Amino acid sequence: MKAQRSFYLPSSTILALVVAASFILVSARAIAANLPTGFTEVQVGGNLSGSLTAMAFAPDGRLFVCQQGGQLRVIKNGVLLSTPFVSLTVDSSGERGLLGIAFDPNFATNHYLYGYYTVATSPIHNRVSRFTAAGDTAAPGSEIVILNLDNLSSATNHNGGAIHFGPDGKLYIGVGENANGANAQSLSNLLGKMLRINADGTIPPDNPFYNTATGNNRAIWALGLRNPFTFAFQPGTTRLFINDVGESTYEEINDGIAGSNYGWPITEGPTSNSAFRGPIYFYGHGTNNVTGCAIVGAAFYNPPVPQFPSSYSGKYFFADLCNGWIRVFDPSAGTATGFATGIVNPVDLHVGPDGALYYLARGSGGQVFRISALPAQALNISGRARVEIGEGVAISGFIITGPEPKRVGVRGIGPSLANFGVSGPLADPVIQLSRGDGSLVMANDNWKNTQQAEITGAGLAPSNDKEAALIATLTAGNYTAIVTGKNGGTGVALAEVYDLDQAAVSTRAQVGTGSDVLIGGFITGNKIGATRVAVRALGPSLQQFGIANPLPDPRLELRNANGALLASNDNWQSDASQAALISSYGLAPPNNLESAIAISLAPGPYTAIVTGKNNQTGIGLIEIYDEQ
Repeated sequence: MKAQRSFYLPSSTILALVVAASFILVSARAIAANLPTGFTEVQVGGNLSGSLTAMAFAPDGRLFVCQQGGQLRVIKNGVLLSTPFVSLTVDSSGERGLLGIAFDPNFATNHYLYGYYTVATSPIHNRVSRFTAAGDTAAPGSEIVILNLDNLSSATNHNGGAIHFGPDGKLYIGVGENANGANAQSLSNLLGKMLRINADGTIPPDNPFYNTATGNNRAIWALGLRNPFTFAFQPGTTRLFINDVGESTYEEINDGIAGSNYGWPITEGPTSNSAFRGPIYFYGHGTNNVTGCAIVGAAFYNPPVPQFPSSYSGKYFFADLCNGWIRVFDPSAGTATGFATGIVNPVDLHVGPDGALYYLARGSGGQVFRISALPAQALNISGRARVEIGEGVAISGFIITGPEPKRVGVRGIGPSLANFGVSGPLADPVIQLSRGDGSLVMANDNWKNTQQAEITGAGLAPSNDKEAALIATLTAGNYTAIVTGKNGGTGVALAEVYDLDQAAVSTRAQVGTGSDVLIGGFITGNKIGATRVAVRALGPSLQQFGIANPLPDPRLELRNANGALLASNDNWQSDASQAALISSYGLAPPNNLESAIAISLAPGPYTAIVTGKNNQTGIGLIEIYDEQ
């Protein structure tokens, strides 16, 4: 007889280790997971009592976690709420219990969510029910049974349980074969299958076996599965990957395609039998970081706001329950690489709306962890504009934060811009560094006059002797770097500030037409993760600060190093979602004609460009804020 494997520890193991188990698990989890360089993790919501099975994010950002014993818990703003969303009476023996949760695509308006659980009364069977949310708890008496599955045998394993809505608005359900392989090949029951139903429990007539099966069995969408405990749809596509827990040889990732037969129990792992669809990836059984015993967790990395490096986009995260690792599958290459190790019994993975990877661990009483890439920092910034006289000088403002003094380098570049095709560069720039109260910190005309060795040592030596540069150590506060032309000279200049740990930077100058627009450049780097940035273009509101000729209607563009347009904005309230983000940062522009962009950016150089609508001219202000 083949061994039966499950997502819980066999009772014999529990009995043998009953004295030491809790100490071993707690001690093991006290050590953080081993993550790639540049990533970090934090626990979310504290410890949850009881074995955990699945989780899902609500559209509003709350995280719902299934406890096998029947409680559905809510983590809101990082805090585990004391009152469960719902407490169900379930049979939680073996692999039974509360096993899955999904939110209706129209949850924001109908407040429906769905649960998959094992009914505790005879005859024992799994069920999908719908509940109506009333805030952070279910409305009393709101449960409506959507689908009752086949009665279960005395075997308590292979119950499946994952449920997710597909891009077609249908509810997909992964069901195990109840430790009876023959079920997986039969169209006369729902066990060992992927099911597809409408949100109200009715069966779509375009299901692949609608005309060959009868009754509820017409819900079968694919068959030949042993225990599809987890699966996932790729956001923005129709692609579905199904994780099927193997028996004695292989764990599988299967390409979810309607009408497919994945071969269990006739075949496990790769197959040459044309009657079956073989896995697109599989791994063997063992005790190292590339083998395992039970595939769990399923998450494509395609969040609305990426936080990981771009190399992870479109990849698929999966985990192994027994060996405690997370790996990354590349669908285009068909290969997988390591990501995390040292996790105590992971059971589910999800990519959050914040772009972080969340994993659910059963060890030590149950925990949720958030893995994020360390966010990039703004390493240097620059503003390019035409320098005039009076209010038309170029002004770059920045803020130093933190308790420690910061060493910064400031440059005023002019003549060497001609090497990059800039016409009319400022012939002899002068730079002044001032505090927020207007008092002078230091100034420079030609960079070799002072600090030549220090500037050269920092790698900031300008290529033209007439260009200006200085290095200063600054305490926390507001600062401005002002570029003017010597003896009233005019022309296009670049003001640069390097090695800042700043919260914001701004450049103020005359906005003209053609090449005389206002350009703010900045670089994010040092860490590997994306950082949230807000950019504003101000004009009309500058009048209240005594600016006589403000730009009447500024327009804003954000471009990458290749010049590709990433985002643009005319009036900041024209995009409701962008406006909400800008307002949440406390950065709503004072005038509705002013522009703003909120965006998440990977490490690299970027350029923000301010122009006047319909070729208007005037004094404009560009601001760049690090909102990480």
